[in-house]
Amino acid sequence: MPKPVLHAPFLRRGLLLACTGIGAVVVLSAISLTLLPLVMGVGLLVAWILVALLVVWGGIEALAALERWLERDPRFQR
Repeated sequence: MPKPVLHAPFLRRGLLLACTGIGAVVVLSAISLTLLPLVMGVGLLVAWILVALLVVWGGIEALAALERWLERDPRFQR
């Protein structure tokens, strides 16, 4: 077996660390790009639920105000 011309263990370690770092960046980027739509979807769902609750609450308050007005308005008194 021929002896390698360039024998430097620190070079192998350096390449291994560089490849590991690049792989970690690629994997973390892929995970973030995968989770981003999920997080945005959950946020949008929460926002829609909050808007729906506020609209329902506003409708109930409007009906209560209409009822108070109908009770006090002399045109509707018998």
